[in-house]
Amino acid sequence: MDRVLIGLSGGINSMAVLCWLSEQPVKPKEVHLFYAHFKEHSPDTFQFVADGIRFARKHFEVVKVRITKNSILDFFRKEKIIPHPANSPCTKRLKIDEINAYAFENDIKIDLVGYVRHELKRRSERQKKNISVDLFSLQKLYPIGEFNDEWCFQIVERLIGWFPEIYKILDENGNRVFKHNNCLPCKNMDPEDILAVKKYYPKYFMLAMKLSSELTRYWGRDEATFYTTFGRDLGQENTCNYCKF
Repeated sequence: MDRVLIGLSGGINSMAVLCWLSEQPVKPKEVHLFYAHFKEHSPDTFQFVADGIRFARKHFEVVKVRITKNSILDFFRKEKIIPHPANSPCTKRLKIDEINAYAFENDIKIDLVGYVRHELKRRSERQKKNISVDLFSLQKLYPIGEFNDEWCFQIVERLIGWFPEIYKILDENGNRVFKHNNCLPCKNMDPEDILAVKKYYPKYFMLAMKLSSELTRYWGRDEATFYTTFGRDLGQENTCNYCKF
């Protein structure tokens, strides 16, 4: 492999791919790191990615980096939408399109993706459907697909030395409250996910609710729950007759 691309999301799995690659006996000549930063990432995310970039520069001969900076709240405000989390344009327009353009500019054909065992089949099939089939096609490889999330935490802590605090928040059963380090509040966007943001990251939550009030749109998957729980906190009325996704 002459050139490979790793899209660093700020999460544990993509960083685990970088760590995995550093321990392979044969390394690519060039490692390209692409990070789409959002203001709504958890507070220590940018530092985590920066430490990953420094790590890469110590372990690979050539490392090239592209960082973009955006805000999903600004994007939604401009577009006058809060989309359904299963079909959100921010991922495509602010991440996927950007990373594909970068790969094309740098003649990169291989993208190393951090899907682990439990998510590999479902997500890789969806990615394959989205791959462009015209003049340029970015091949997706899943090098840590035989491992699980805990393996990712272990290799990242061993080689990077730490991981974002959002992963250390546990519920009463000792399980991680946040499974991913995505934008806040855009986790998996079930009501309990948004309420977890309200509890542990209240400033992020209130900014999101302010936008919701401005646009008379709601966050998440369950409209009824929104208007009977956290939407009620802002005095919002149910506008579902004319306020669909």
